[in-house]
Order: sequence, then C-alpha cells, then structure tokens
Amino acid sequence: MTKLSVTRAVRLALLTAGATGAGLAGVASHAQDQLAEITVTGSRIIRQDYEAASPIVTINAEAFEQQGVVNAEQLVNTLPQVVPSFSSGNNNPGGGQAFIDLRGLGSVRNLILVDGKRMTPGDENGRVDINTIPTGLIERVEVVSGGASAVYGSDAIAGAVNFILKKDFDGVEFGGQFGMSELEDSETQSFDVTMGSDLAEGRGNVVVFGSFDEREALSKGEREFSAQAVSLTSFFPMGGYFGGANVPSQAAVDTLFQSYNVGPGLARATDTFAFNQDGTLFATSASAATVVQNYRGDITSPDVGSNFFPGRYSYNFEPWNNLIIPQERVSVGAQGTFTISEKVEAYTRILFTNYSSSTQLAPSPAPTGSNTTNLAAGAFFTVPVSNPFVQANADFLSLLNSRTGDSAALPGSGATEDFLYRRRFLENGARIESYERDAYQAMLGMRGDISDKWHFDAYFAHGKLNGQENQAGNVRVSAVEQLLDAPDGGVGLCAGGFDPFGQGTISAECAAFIGVLAKNTTNVEQNLAEVVVSGDLFSLPAGTVSSAFGAFYQKQNFAFLADSVLASGDVSGFNAQDNIIGSIDHTDVFAEFYVPLLGEMPGVQLLAFTAGYRVSDHSNSGSNSSYKGELDWHVNDQFRVRGSYQRAVRAPNIGELFSPQEEDNPEVSDPCNIDSSVRTGPNAAAARTLCLAQGVPLAIIDSYMQTTDQIDALAGGNPDLFEESADTYTVGVVWRPEALARLSLAVDYYNITVDDVIASIDPVTVANRCYGADEANPAFALDNFYCNLFGRDSIGQIQDLLEIQNNLATLKTNGIDFQVDYGFGLGSLGELDLNLVATFVQEWELQNLPGDTFLSYNGTIGEDPAEALPEMKGTFSARWSLGDFSASTRVRYIDAMEHAASTNIGSTDPAVCGCTSVPATWYVDLSGGWQATEALQLRLGVDNLTDQAPRLYTPDADSGTDPSTYDVIGRKYFVSATYRF
Repeated sequence: MTKLSVTRAVRLALLTAGATGAGLAGVASHAQDQLAEITVTGSRIIRQDYEAASPIVTINAEAFEQQGVVNAEQLVNTLPQVVPSFSSGNNNPGGGQAFIDLRGLGSVRNLILVDGKRMTPGDENGRVDINTIPTGLIERVEVVSGGASAVYGSDAIAGAVNFILKKDFDGVEFGGQFGMSELEDSETQSFDVTMGSDLAEGRGNVVVFGSFDEREALSKGEREFSAQAVSLTSFFPMGGYFGGANVPSQAAVDTLFQSYNVGPGLARATDTFAFNQDGTLFATSASAATVVQNYRGDITSPDVGSNFFPGRYSYNFEPWNNLIIPQERVSVGAQGTFTISEKVEAYTRILFTNYSSSTQLAPSPAPTGSNTTNLAAGAFFTVPVSNPFVQANADFLSLLNSRTGDSAALPGSGATEDFLYRRRFLENGARIESYERDAYQAMLGMRGDISDKWHFDAYFAHGKLNGQENQAGNVRVSAVEQLLDAPDGGVGLCAGGFDPFGQGTISAECAAFIGVLAKNTTNVEQNLAEVVVSGDLFSLPAGTVSSAFGAFYQKQNFAFLADSVLASGDVSGFNAQDNIIGSIDHTDVFAEFYVPLLGEMPGVQLLAFTAGYRVSDHSNSGSNSSYKGELDWHVNDQFRVRGSYQRAVRAPNIGELFSPQEEDNPEVSDPCNIDSSVRTGPNAAAARTLCLAQGVPLAIIDSYMQTTDQIDALAGGNPDLFEESADTYTVGVVWRPEALARLSLAVDYYNITVDDVIASIDPVTVANRCYGADEANPAFALDNFYCNLFGRDSIGQIQDLLEIQNNLATLKTNGIDFQVDYGFGLGSLGELDLNLVATFVQEWELQNLPGDTFLSYNGTIGEDPAEALPEMKGTFSARWSLGDFSASTRVRYIDAMEHAASTNIGSTDPAVCGCTSVPATWYVDLSGGWQATEALQLRLGVDNLTDQAPRLYTPDADSGTDPSTYDVIGRKYFVSATYRF
C-alpha cells in the first residue's frame, strides 16, 4: 500500500466515525496534515486520549503483557471508568462469560466493538462476551465514555469499548505465558502464534493467528476467607422439619428434649427440627437469641457453618463451590486487505473461538421453588405421617402427635396432617454446569475513494454463537415426593427407599431415581450491513467542512431451548428455566458534519463543531432518534477545551422483551423477622398486623424468622417495553505545555441521565417499601403497590417476588475523569514514563418510580456484581526502560464503600441495615522485561505484590466479598516469552 493510500485509509477511518467509531466525523486541513505525519512515521502517534472531543482512554498491548493477563476483562475491569461486571471467573452467578460495564450503568448500556464494528452477541441481552476476542491479537483498547448512540447506534448510552486488532503484520510470532498463585494453585497458561505477510508486491496483507488459553479451577475451600458460608441456609443434609401453621405443643417438645438432657423451654415449638445420625432430633432456632439444642454431630466439621453455630445451625455449603471456574479457550482467525485498484481496497476478517468452562455448586437443596405436586405448600416437600420411616421414629412421632393446628395448604389436620420437609441431597453430588460455546464472525468489506474528496466504506458481517449447557446434580421434585408418599417409603421404587432422617440415607439407586441430567442449548445469529460515504463539502476560512452519511442494518435472532425438566419447573438444584426465543432488527440512517468555525486568530488556534444525527427504525420499539453536538477549542498548541452533548437511546433487547418468568433467589432480609428494625420499631404493631395479613402464620408470628437469606422470586421480561433515552454532557480541558514536552494532562466532567430505565425494582426495595420504608406504605396497607409484588408460602416465607422488567424512572451519574502522562530521560539511567488515570464519582442516583425520591448509591457496594461504585478509583503506572531492559509498576486504588442496603434502609448501622462496609484498598503489581535478542523477549511479574486480601462485607456478592472487584486469588506470579522472526 502506498503512503498516499495509507493516508487516505486513515482519513477515511476518521471521516466515517458514524460507521467505525475510529475518530471524528471530519478533520480540519491542519489536522489532516498531522494525521499524515503520524501515519507515515508510525512511532510518534499522538494518543487519541488527548485529541478527541469526547474523553477516550487507551490501553495498549504492552499493558496486557505487563500484567500477564489471559482474559481481556482482567485488565479492562481495572480502569476507573469501568465497574467490574460478570467476569469469566465468576462461579455464582457465572457461566464463563465476561461483560464490560461502563460507569456502573449496566453491561447492556455500552457497546463492545472490534475495529469499530459490532461483534456477535453472547446472550439474550445482546451483550458481547469478550472471551470471543483473542487477547494475543489486541493492539490496543479504546474506551469512549459518554453517550455515543449517534455514532454507534442503540445501546451506546454509557459509551463504547473498541478493541483494535493487530494489522499489516509481517513475519511469525510465537508467544507463551504461565502463571500461578503463591500457593501454587490457580494456574493459567496461554500459547499463541501470529503469522502475517504482504501480498502481490505490497498490494495486500494477510494475518492468520491461533491461540490456546487454559485456567485452572480454584475452590472456595482453598482460601480461608471463603471456606465458610456467610449466609444462612435451611436446607440441611440430614433433613429438616418445619412446623409452619401447625406446630407441635411446647409440652411435647419439652418432654422430648428433657430426655436429651435439655432443659424445658430451651427448645421451642416454633423451632426448626433436624435429625442427628442416631435418629434423635436437634433444634435450631431462627432467632439468634437462642442456641442449637442437642446437635450430636462434629461441630468442628467443615460441614457446620461455624459463622452461625452455636446460635443457629446452618450447613456450610461453600467448600463445594468454585471460587474461580476453570476455562479452556481456542481462538483462530484471519484478516487481510487487498488493494484492488488505486482507489479501492477490499478487507476481510474471520474470528472463531471455542471455549468451555464449568461452574460447581454445593449439592442440590430441594425444593427451591414451589412443590410441583402441591403448589400451596411452597418450597417444601409434604410428608404423610403414615410414611413407614416416620412411624418408626418414635421421637419425631411424639412431636407430630401433639399437633392440634391446621394448615390450609396441607392434607389432613392436627396430628394426622402432612408435615413440611426440606433436604440438601449430598447423595446426588455437586451441582456441576458445563458450558461449551462456539462463536464466529465473518466480515467482508470494501473501502476506497470515489474521488479526491469523497470516500466510501461498505461491509457485511455474519456471526453465530452456538452453546450447550450440561447440568448434573439436579433433583426431580416429583420423584422425591413420590418416594415420600409411597406406602412403603419408596422401597418398591428403588433400593432402600427414602429414609428422610439423617445424612447418607439415600442409596445410589434411589439417588439415580430422583436425579436428573439437563441439557440446554443456546443459538445466537447476527447479520450486519453498513455503507458510509464521506468527504469534504466546501471550504471555510478556518478549514474544510467535512461530512459522513450512511445506513446501517442489524438483525439478531436468539433461541435458548431449555431441557424439558427445567421448563416443567419440576426440578431443584439449578433454577427452573423456560425457552427464550426472539428476534429483533433495526435499520438506521445517519449523518455527521464537521465544521471548523474559527481559526488562526488570537486565543483561537481552531474552534470546530461536530454534529451528528441518527434515526433508527426498531422492529419492537418503533422509531427513535439520537444526536450529538461536540465543540473543540484549540486555544493554542498547548491548551484545548472540549465539550459535547449526546442524546443517546437504547431499545429493549431480546431478553428484556421475551424472557419468561423464571425462578430467582436474591438475598433479602425479611421485614417480618422478629428482630428486624420494623418489628422492633415504633410501627411494630402495624408491621405485625401486615405480616399476618400477608400470610405469616399466627402460631409463629411472635418468633418468626426467615429460614434462609435467599428468598423465592420470579424474574422475567416484558414485551411492552419501549426505549430508554439518555442525555450525556462532557466538558474538559487538555494541557500539553511546551516547557514539559512529554507532559499531557486531561480533566473531563461527565454527566449522564437515563430516563425510562429498563429494569426491575430491587427486591430489597420491594420488601422494605411494603413495610413502610421511604414512606412508601405509611398505613402498612395490604393492597400497597409494593406489597402486591410478592406473597408468602405456607410458613410465611416471602414467595414469588416479581422482578419483571419495566420502564421505570431515572438513573443519573456525574463525576470527573483525570488523566496525566509524563515522561522524561534519566541520562545514562534510561527513561521513565508515568501515567495516572482516576475517576471521581460525584453522583450515582436511582429513582425507582416517577415522583420517588432519588436514592444515592455513590460510594456503595452491593449484593451483586457490578454494584461496586466507589467515589474514587484510580491507577498509577510507572515504566522504566534502559536499553534492552524495562520494569513496570502499577498501583491501583479503590475507595472505601458503604453497603448499598444502607441506602435502601436509610441507616449505616449494622444492627439496623444488617450490613457492613469495606475500607479503601490498594493493589501493587510489578513486572520486568528483557529483550534478550532481536527476536526473543522475556517478561516476568507479580500481581498483588502485597498479597492484599479481599475485602469482606455482608450481604455479599459471593464468597463474603465481590470477586469481580477484589482479588480473591492472592499474590500471583507469571512468566512469558515472545519470539518473532
């Protein structure tokens, strides 16, 4: 490719920002001259962070090498503008996919691009799994924060993350890396090869590549902080009995437990009763005011939740779970360009990735949803008193025979009424969900010159993602109920039947009888087409007016086909699921104009304005438009002022539109708990009355405590959704003083307001507002809006809380981004380059419904990934180089945070909100490199040098912490080598 062709190609990329997002929609004459210089030299590129009218942060390939990352999200998630979302290492929730979340606005509100073009989505929400982008081929990553829908189309409310791949490669490069923790676990390894060559005397270039990455699993039991559960469960491996509305008499309980040498009244009739291995019973209260009575197991066993014992018995499920899930990934692909004529160049790119991973959870608790054989019973098995194993247990039978109440949800009454039962089925082994996905995208395009002043770019891309999930460890609810209801206790159905009393009482044959394997498939298909024409319109005294016009088409098809047993709801272990099938498409037309207003005058070296407008016709939400205006003022060579306004839109995605109502289990502290701030506060009487009206049984109302921290909820989509809209403002300054030639400083203010936010109301908010929080139900009325969003089961537990997607009210955030780069020589001691990137979040507020008070979540951390919103987050990097040697250090800072529950409840007091906060956190990483020969480069490094432990808090996202925000592995080492010839 000639120098002229290269210059034209780069100008085209910038001029067609409406299509590729590589830069401005147009460039003034003097900027074009600069660009030509940059393109020809190739080594003195002025970083786009300081040239764009919107804030852009760049990560180059060397940063990936310095940190020894295998998955791209490991590095991108550390950027101050990014709130760590689901990463490929998350176990629960997880699945091996990785998504990016800009500004904490949600991973659906930003776009992931490769070379400025959309990638194939990885799920029903249209999110791109960046596992499908080969890390070894990344040249740099550009993060454009702030609304960008006018440039990129729907979804770019928070901005876009653009992965730029290596091009025009000539030669062969092999790379390899190995890493592990200080404890010699959590190993990672990767190998890649890249080959490229010019074609036809420089008219073209082709690059082919392949890579293999592997990550070892790390279980929670292998780290002290995660080895013990920090949340309660009422599913015990020895089984548990719940009295509900028909509890035994206190006299019968006292008599039985006195035979166990337990004093009268210490075990209460309203307690949960479980079963020791010798057939005796132990009592575990839902209230922390009492202690477990007559537990005869080994209290030092890892199976016992030591965080709660002896006040309460809870099973310690954590050692079964993965802290980091395993992954294998193979990526291959090719890309190339070929100059067809002096004015036309063809280009193509093919990417294919096969990746597999698996999550592991503790054995199945059952039932986790409503019992399919008796929906009124809720999440419990119902056991007839006539069951032969029940009749053989005299101790337990003495309690059942003392009952005189009646539950409308259960057959019989009094002593003969069925009873409620739960169990964790250790006999069926761990719940393991294995994922395998194939993703590819093929693109073919042409670009070139229509004339000396007009250019074009047109392409078509087709992509697919095919995935399969295999689930083991599920339990079929109806099969368990069949064994319990059988007159012979199930002996005729499987060897030994089902003895519900004690751990390990289910034979392998019976475990197979109730167990079920499930297989789900996912298919995503995307077609893209775009054409852009751009060029110069006319000249003004300050420069040339440029423009870009284009059209874009996108169609997405999605199909998730659930296994029939999951779709039936007759399953515990993994959540019941139903099919999700949907399709959306949209057609956009857009235009951009670059207008140099003033130039070459005192105080105004250049004042330029960029305008953009885009109209979209969406198949489900109709027509919408987005637009932008950007002002760029070059005061002189040293100082710039930049500002922008963007009206961005986001149409609802397939998942938000078409997902059926499915089981979910969020953590919520029930306001009806006897020790809650509502039940002990000034409105205690009114709260008690509302609890009874909602369904908490009278027999247990004055000792009521939820049996588990996770409630039963239903999450789903809504076909009546319409698009969100956002207004984004940015204003900033860039300073590069002549006296300090290698100093660059940028400060930008951003302000984003999203209206008609597509979301569900937070379950914690729903429960608390039903019981008077935020003055949402001052009369404690049963027919209150929030109270109507959930019900209660036969023992009063929250049930079927609705998390349905709706266009709610408003979300807004603003803050300041700060970036500085400085480099200087050290004489004979080499060179030193410094970089600091930081974000100060001044506001992050959410309004659930129109007219509601805005709730501030700035400086808080929550119970789910992507809910860590520190007021300040920053990264400082320093790189020293001398000849063939280099050394780098990176220091990361995450500010202290209060728990988000304190915002919902209005108090930071742990006794009131049931929550704790986290202090500020620092991480230090080091690496060193050696160019051993012209072809061979070696590097070694250590991440988390100080072995900073993860910050623990409650309620947590996972493992007592947030594994996406804090390092859960500990000090890690890596070594890598690259050989090029």
